Amino acid sequence: MGFKYTSDTFQISASVTESGPNTLTTQTINLNLDSLSREILVIQMVDMDLSIPELQPGLKTQFNTSLNDANVGVVGLSNSQAIAVANNTIIADAGAGAAVGFSNAEPRYAQMSDTPLFVSATDDLFLSVQGVGNAAAVGLAQVRIFARRARADADTYAAILTSQFNA
Repeated sequence: MGFKYTSDTFQISASVTESGPNTLTTQTINLNLDSLSREILVIQMVDMDLSIPELQPGLKTQFNTSLNDANVGVVGLSNSQAIAVANNTIIADAGAGAAVGFSNAEPRYAQMSDTPLFVSATDDLFLSVQGVGNAAAVGLAQVRIFARRARADADTYAAILTSQFNA
């Protein structure tokens, strides 16, 4: 890939709170990239922290979040616009009062030196949350992005933009 780093690694932090029970809510994270200089954001690592869903007897409840380079809502890793995803799930038994919880967040990081987790040339990222099966708004998702700014050559910049807008 033809780009040259213009900054050291820095952090971008953001959060979003679910606006209502099981309601898709999205927060825009502005990157302030300089498109005239073909500036890109090279994401090296993403750390996500999210609330736990409600314990509802006999139900499966979830709290899902995804960090995306387009405003596509909560998506999975099979969506090419997803940078990172996370979810917390509780499955509760109706009768015995037993429950089990699951947590997952992917991908956590890439090799910091060689291969970036994601490269973005668009000016915004989107942090989306949505609960499933909860009686009330579940809560909060937080993200910390570890990234570097870089300047891409014309061919690389065009390829990144094309892949992001044609996904």
